[in-house]
Amino acid sequence: MTQLIRALIFLLASLYCLAQGDDYPLGSFPGAELKHKSTEPSKSHMLVLGALEKVDRELRPENYKILSAKRSSYTYYLPEARQTSEVFEYYFNQLGTIGNLEFDCIGRACGSSSYWANKIFNNAVLYGPEQFQNYAVFQTSSGWWTVYVSQRATRKIYVHLNHYLMDEKAD
Repeated sequence: MTQLIRALIFLLASLYCLAQGDDYPLGSFPGAELKHKSTEPSKSHMLVLGALEKVDRELRPENYKILSAKRSSYTYYLPEARQTSEVFEYYFNQLGTIGNLEFDCIGRACGSSSYWANKIFNNAVLYGPEQFQNYAVFQTSSGWWTVYVSQRATRKIYVHLNHYLMDEKAD
């Protein structure tokens, strides 16, 4: 029953966004507060497609792609959320309906949350204990989506979404 309600919410949110001409097809987690939204013009972006590993004393992704794309980023604070897994599942299920999963990791398997927050996303508010992070990458007809969910030591949960619109579709 809960999945049916989530599917209906997603459908209604998608229809609303289409009617508004918005390029953001995802429904927001209940009670989500948008803290930051940005759009960068087309340029090269690193899309992480693997966990972080230490090579020659430096952290770097096991696998990645360099995309020439326009990037839209959204960071939400989720005051009503209590578990990162619940938030991750919410966005994971939505992205799964519009794209193909290319990579995901949960908890410590993702690697250093400090690296994710500060080096990958350039957003320190996403830093928290490694066991409370989740990341996934989906390829869609419009490009790529990433979702990163983390819980800070203060127990505040944040979600960061990136949409990479490939150059041939970025105009």
